Amino acid sequence: MALFKKKKIETPKNPLGSVLYRYDNILDRDLKKILNCMEAKKKFNIKKASITIDNINTEFDEMLTDLSKENLKIDYRSDKIRYEIIDMIKKIKDILEEVQINNFNPPGTDKDDYILQIGELKEIRSNIKSKMKDIESDYL
Repeated sequence: MALFKKKKIETPKNPLGSVLYRYDNILDRDLKKILNCMEAKKKFNIKKASITIDNINTEFDEMLTDLSKENLKIDYRSDKIRYEIIDMIKKIKDILEEVQINNFNPPGTDKDDYILQIGELKEIRSNIKSKMKDIESDYL
């Protein structure tokens, strides 16, 4: 009998929940480090961060493909959630592209704009969470 057993985390069976699960993992795993360094104005490896953002954008593109109407047939309520998720992913991709263009050093007050935009994304994510409860998803 193992005393310290690692908790097994299953990926959600709901396709929308699966995409949100991947989105949350990207934010917690890769993007959190970059955003924290930018907010604290710490030095970090820009080349490595660029590669990370390129990988993140590739994963986001895969998610958008998974959510396309051709690949995913769902009911009306879930369809509305799909469009909100797509909008959220596109917004974060735009933010990342802009950050990368500015070499991770936003000019002047643009840093505050990035923080506000990320706050908006968190609000969208919480709205999606409540709607996922309505359709009784296995991942919120």
